[in-house]
Amino acid sequence: MKKLFTLLLLVGAITAQAKVYTLADLARIVGTLENTYEKNDATITETVGVTVDGNVYTITIPTGLAEGVTGIGYDDNNIILSKNYLTLVEGNDLIVSEGETLLFAGAAQLEMSGTLVAYDATFGAAEGSENTAKGFRIYGDHTMATFGNCTFNYVGVNFGSSEGALLVVGCDFNQHNAKGGNSAINFTSSCTGNIVKDCTFTNCQLSGVASGGNTGVGITIEDCDFERDFAVNRLYPHINMSLSGNRDVTIDGNRVIGAKVNSRAGGIAVSNLLGGTYTGTVYVRNNYVEGNSYGITLTGGGSIVIENNQVVDNKYIASAMSGGSGINITCNTSSSVGKAYIRGNLIEGNLWGVTVIGSVDINAGKVDNPAAEDYNPGENVFIDNGNGGVLYDWYNNTTATSYAQGNIWNVTEQTQDDIEQVIFHQVDDATLGEVIFMPPHEINTAITDIEAAPAVADGVYYNILGQPVTHPTTGLYIHNGQKVLVK
Repeated sequence: MKKLFTLLLLVGAITAQAKVYTLADLARIVGTLENTYEKNDATITETVGVTVDGNVYTITIPTGLAEGVTGIGYDDNNIILSKNYLTLVEGNDLIVSEGETLLFAGAAQLEMSGTLVAYDATFGAAEGSENTAKGFRIYGDHTMATFGNCTFNYVGVNFGSSEGALLVVGCDFNQHNAKGGNSAINFTSSCTGNIVKDCTFTNCQLSGVASGGNTGVGITIEDCDFERDFAVNRLYPHINMSLSGNRDVTIDGNRVIGAKVNSRAGGIAVSNLLGGTYTGTVYVRNNYVEGNSYGITLTGGGSIVIENNQVVDNKYIASAMSGGSGINITCNTSSSVGKAYIRGNLIEGNLWGVTVIGSVDINAGKVDNPAAEDYNPGENVFIDNGNGGVLYDWYNNTTATSYAQGNIWNVTEQTQDDIEQVIFHQVDDATLGEVIFMPPHEINTAITDIEAAPAVADGVYYNILGQPVTHPTTGLYIHNGQKVLVK
């Protein structure tokens, strides 16, 4: 893996006047503390905290610590150990260095509210604790945390800071056990300026990156791989972000691959479930989303841009009445609107192409006036979306009018009569709104000159509209006459 950070850059995040601990410090300090308690009429004394074997440090919290115990303090309460938690109280920072390993035994969790910096380190569960270990809880008004080129096995990061931020770059999260939070990276308070980049999330029990239902997070999730070989039958997509305030969310260039088994686990979800005003924008661009119960969804009021994604075979759900949309926009509150700009996406092999529900404003193509502020060339391509033997490129389950001009529909001829067969809207049910889909994308099939084909392929990548792409990102392209998936 590329070395993306230098020690100088990382240490620069440490608070200037804080007490800075290392794992060796924790082992030296906490490993000398003792806990005495009564069990089965016997007095038991245990050494508690962090033990060390070479560069492997293990946090163990004895089960004998009773509920309600305030903990074992050290150095004016700068370190506290209590039931299931080792806490560095506010004002203390931690550096985890290259080659070090920190393991969590039992249900242990490391809490802190200072600055944490870790690079080229490994975090995991001690043997036998794979299903109980929790990992990190990082909180506090101004807390900062940076993880560079780290490996997480079973455990993850709970982050909650109103004025701080989390930076995670080049890290691998494997088999997150969902004990310290519902996702490998889990946000527990609203904050902005967060970055998750060039990371892998493999076989997370629930989500990879997520925030709580009332936790609006400003974040960029970029160039990451989300993949799992199994899926629990619960509503936990790979990426699951809540929206509030003016915090933008950018989800760009990721691979989001489901287990391809029937479940409710989805691809990318953003939501404003509490009905508050969301004045930011969600950008979902250049992602490849395949094999989930649905592809990309916005739930609740808010604005989303869905552009240049490839949303393929998101159909793995027990019933088409419960999901299976390539793209879904739903807003069931009368006080807000789900607003979507949808352009240049490949939507293929889902149970439904695009579904819209409730109070929505959909622009998936407005081509009449190129000078208009809401001009959108469309350029979405629909291929083989359907269920029950019927093709559904678009299902308008709302009274609102949707615009979807300039697109390529799954019909032999791009005529109004043919396209009508793959769209469900006012024509099919008078209580629904209309989908304005004419004119479609213009496909130039005229032959003006006949030339011999070149002897050598040109090597250029083309998108699904036949347009040359200089720097192809993740997705499906035509290269030297063949269909190629760039990962």
